[in-house]
Amino acid sequence: MRRTGTGHAHALIAALLAALLMGMLCVPVRESGACAQLSSFSRFSVGFVVFAIMLIFNRIGPHKKTIRFSPAAFFSGVSIGLCVLFYFMALKNTSAAMAAMLPAMGPFLAAFWEPFIERQKPPRRDVMLLVSAGVGILLVCSFSPTGDAGDIERHDAFGILCGVLAALFYSFYLVINRFMSREVGMLSRVFWQSAAGTLVLIGPLLAAPQPWMKYPGEDWPWLLAIGLLQGVCVLVLVAFAMKRLRALEFGIISCLEPTEATLLGWAVYAESTMPGQWVGFIIVLTAIIVKSQRHIGWRIRCLLARRTHRHVA
Repeated sequence: MRRTGTGHAHALIAALLAALLMGMLCVPVRESGACAQLSSFSRFSVGFVVFAIMLIFNRIGPHKKTIRFSPAAFFSGVSIGLCVLFYFMALKNTSAAMAAMLPAMGPFLAAFWEPFIERQKPPRRDVMLLVSAGVGILLVCSFSPTGDAGDIERHDAFGILCGVLAALFYSFYLVINRFMSREVGMLSRVFWQSAAGTLVLIGPLLAAPQPWMKYPGEDWPWLLAIGLLQGVCVLVLVAFAMKRLRALEFGIISCLEPTEATLLGWAVYAESTMPGQWVGFIIVLTAIIVKSQRHIGWRIRCLLARRTHRHVA
């Protein structure tokens, strides 16, 4: 029982960190002048290089590990690759709040499909928290103006479509990760996911209007930051979290991402905020705290008790 509680707390912490890092992505994506195709490709190619180096060291180290091909991990990589492409395209074509809100619906879709796959009813408490967090997200993003009325109809329609597609592929990625065999190790998962994402995005990169070699040097540090943040850190954190969390639980925690992105849009890019948005912030944060405080608080109490016991001994 203790091991299960500890693992669940660690998975919740991983989900929280992943949501925080995902929310931060709106800054490097907007600061970089690179197109969405190049930003997406750098996200996976950097991760692929890092995981390939780790694989080489695992092969030559004292504890050799073999990486077997996993079709589930590969197809989940295809899904997250397309999700990231459409997400970056949404960021380029609409506000940070709207671009973050629509892909955040992916965990909601995954939570909707999960009971049908498991053939079990989800906990009522978690369903209520997810609905509450969803209402908070709608409040956060629905009050965010994105431009003039004519511009919204013409320009943001494409960004909204990209966001909806990102949500759909994100839900595929989460469901596949949720039900992937536990025999597929962590390095195998992230390696094949990054490899699949890199392969999927080669075509869009070559079809980009501007060749990737012609981008100025000041864009490349931002692209490297995108690759390290999302291509390495977020990929590992989500894979770790989904080994223990239900999609319903992950959906509650992931609501932090659009909330943070909206706050960054207000703080960094002077995007307008209204009282309704701050009400949404409070609702989302309350749902996340209610969901995580039991497991994470229990883990903190265990660590404090262990430290006190060692000090007394």
